[in-house]
Amino acid sequence: MMRLFLFLIAWVLFPHPKHPTRHHTAIIKSTKPEPGKTELNSAAAFLSPVHRAISLSGTFGELRPNHFHAGLDIKSANGRIGEAVYSTAKGYIARIKISAYGYGRAIYIQHPDGKMSVYGHLDHFTPELNNYILKEHYKRKKFEIDVNPPPGLFTVSQGQLIAYMGNSGSSTGPHLHFEIRNSAEEVLNPLEFGIPLRDDKAPDIYAIKLYSQNQGISLPLMNLPVSGEPQGAFKLAQDSIIVNSDFAGLAIKTFDELPQNNSRLGVYGIKLFCDDELKYHFDMKAFSFDEMRYSNAHRDYEEEVKSSQRFHRLFRLAGNKLPIYQQSVNDGWIALSTQIFKKIKIEVYDYAGNVSFLQFYVKQALGPMSAAPNDNTRYVNYALPYKMEDGNFKMNIPANRLYADIFLKYEQTPVENAYSDLYKVHDSTIPLHKSFSISIKPRVLPANLKNKAVIASLRGRTWSNQGGTWDGEWLQTDVNSFGNYAVMVDTEAPSIKPIIFTTDMKKRSLMAFKITDNFGVSGKADEITYNAYIDDQWILMELDSKTDIITHHFDSRTTPGKHQLRLRVKDDRGNEKTFVQTFVK
Repeated sequence: MMRLFLFLIAWVLFPHPKHPTRHHTAIIKSTKPEPGKTELNSAAAFLSPVHRAISLSGTFGELRPNHFHAGLDIKSANGRIGEAVYSTAKGYIARIKISAYGYGRAIYIQHPDGKMSVYGHLDHFTPELNNYILKEHYKRKKFEIDVNPPPGLFTVSQGQLIAYMGNSGSSTGPHLHFEIRNSAEEVLNPLEFGIPLRDDKAPDIYAIKLYSQNQGISLPLMNLPVSGEPQGAFKLAQDSIIVNSDFAGLAIKTFDELPQNNSRLGVYGIKLFCDDELKYHFDMKAFSFDEMRYSNAHRDYEEEVKSSQRFHRLFRLAGNKLPIYQQSVNDGWIALSTQIFKKIKIEVYDYAGNVSFLQFYVKQALGPMSAAPNDNTRYVNYALPYKMEDGNFKMNIPANRLYADIFLKYEQTPVENAYSDLYKVHDSTIPLHKSFSISIKPRVLPANLKNKAVIASLRGRTWSNQGGTWDGEWLQTDVNSFGNYAVMVDTEAPSIKPIIFTTDMKKRSLMAFKITDNFGVSGKADEITYNAYIDDQWILMELDSKTDIITHHFDSRTTPGKHQLRLRVKDDRGNEKTFVQTFVK
């Protein structure tokens, strides 16, 4: 009893230290939310999906092409596939998806508190799951499948082995993509759930960009490099800037870099102050998949297309509906004066609370402002539908497809090897939130080519099939971006090239073929399809979209002896190539 009494006295007089908050440099574990922030994790902390200290190649909310990154990319421990992956919390496997794209081989685990964890780019599963999925492949006669096992079929405990790290789908190297979602299908920052990560380095700031505002349209003015100083302080070559505009918008190029690797990662949040008043603030805590495309309004999309540099806008475009902004006074635009300089301070922080800052001053120049490009005949209000018909070309842009108003540029020019002129519709550096429709009336097509006609886009010297359906004399399709479009025909069948295949396969455990087409596809066009048969029985061929290689691993279905392989590949316009060959196993 005396020991218990002394223990209680010590507990009251000398309480345990609190967990570090996000404003301390630390190894991040379970953290408390900042004042005014919602606690995302109502349950106990989730375990890491790998049993070691993690190193990241991607953070939550990071800017990726046309989307925000929805989780953590955990690097392979040795740079190779095959590392064990474990369930982060107890639950049951609610979904298994196999695709040549996206997350590749992925497992979705439903947890009792309503949350779901996702494990993507896997190489293979545990034997029980492998057998289950193989049966589903052959049952459906498809490689790409999306399966929802019954809730009681595959229950898992916290920390249970479920799969092995890989490089499947749209992956650029062996790693695990790890997500946590809530019941509303929002993705949540996994670091909010106690996933440990060592981070004691503040983000780096590389450049800023200034914009003017004219007739509701933002116009880039200048890019300025930034140099760094110790303790997260950064500066411009000159700390006073004069711009030819009564309003200034800002954007910033910044990345986080963890101590254990050299990857440029996404930051957690950014604050913009003017004369010490918070004007603009966002953080990457949660968002939904429906909001992903708004990342193109959040970033300077034009800059990224032209120079591959990623800038976070610190002002909000009119059509940007993202909910990540905690503060947005005047949409982030800074009102300038010709009389006094405005003090600008930008703070960039990571999840651990490491902060970098940049401070400078801005004033309006004397004299007239630069005029915005003006063609009122083709003014497009982002919030209203816009239709245009010009000879043999029509387009229909529904409301809210743009993020800001534009003066639409349009041009028609001749083009070789096409069945129409080339229609240049605005500029591919201007992003769209969703697709819009275009229709082209081509020159006379021979009857046997009508079903081979497509609307194709031209970028550089490369044509891409955007699909197309006939509406009388008009060929119509939906496209996801502005660009250059014409009618072409596709009469060429896909190609099949053996990579691992001979007539003697007795010592081979697999066979592989490369399948390609003369047209890339986008928009409404379909990817090439394929099916393979041994002795007229369907076999599983797994597609790696990064290499266009399909692979079959032999199993007991192929017995020793002589067999016939038949591989059929078909493109979007029904052009078909068949490879037939006998072999011995």
